[in-house]
Amino acid sequence: MPPEPTQGKGDADAVRAPSPLAVSRLVYHCISARDMPVASVKVFRRDVVVCKSLPPGIVPGKYGTGGKRNVITEFSEQSRYRLLHTVKNADCDFFCMVTLTYPAQWESDGRKVKLHLRAFIERMRRKWPAIDGVWFLEFQKRGAPHFHLLLSLKLWEMGLLVERTRLHNKLGKRQYRTVAGVQEMLSLWWFEIVGSGDKKHLLAGCAAEVIEEAEGALRYAASHAGKPHQKKVPENYRNVGRFWGVIGGVKASCLDSKSSDAAEIFSKLGVSAMSNKGRVKKYLWDASGLF
Repeated sequence: MPPEPTQGKGDADAVRAPSPLAVSRLVYHCISARDMPVASVKVFRRDVVVCKSLPPGIVPGKYGTGGKRNVITEFSEQSRYRLLHTVKNADCDFFCMVTLTYPAQWESDGRKVKLHLRAFIERMRRKWPAIDGVWFLEFQKRGAPHFHLLLSLKLWEMGLLVERTRLHNKLGKRQYRTVAGVQEMLSLWWFEIVGSGDKKHLLAGCAAEVIEEAEGALRYAASHAGKPHQKKVPENYRNVGRFWGVIGGVKASCLDSKSSDAAEIFSKLGVSAMSNKGRVKKYLWDASGLF
């Protein structure tokens, strides 16, 4: 499961750097585990991504080195890692979260659900052309799909902030801040796109809330990536498609790249850089300041 984004584990391990003997043993362990040799690292806003070189004779597309994608049936571990990496190292900041839910009767075809999402995003981009963001798909206990969108939208610049209440599965009623007028506009858009005709859905189908803290989006993305029970596809739901994607030109921008090897990585991060299979991890969380 992806780690919490603000733990700073890399800093703690750097203080307790292993001895040269321990480093050599860790490197030998990686070799014995048939790990591909580390060639370099890419430094991002908060994380580091390890780049490895293929041994001679290995053909790309085999042995887990890429190739044709299969039909998506679940929110895989690698997809969760990519989601968290993108949110943590995005080339923009997120100031708003929009939640889109379905009424009592919902669509069970993933293709139609994604068309609803696409239509909603297109309306937002017509209204705010410069908006960027990341969206993710979850399933509620009742089996209905719902979306969360982390957006670069600065709600507090659009009008008077007001308090609203929304239900939370674990916390019960929860207060959040939004903008009168903007919340109602987004709710009407989603109501019209889904076409349910249910007045309750018009009132409760959409929530647009201010992200109060700079790290709020990161914490939510980490929490989202760690909730596999909400990623289980209901039996009657088909064509699930992607579980997350970007809005606009959001990407994890590489700030620097440098040659490296397993010994250097272990000397700075210790065993936290090694997976439970004895290999150098691809994503080194919260380690950008160490390289």
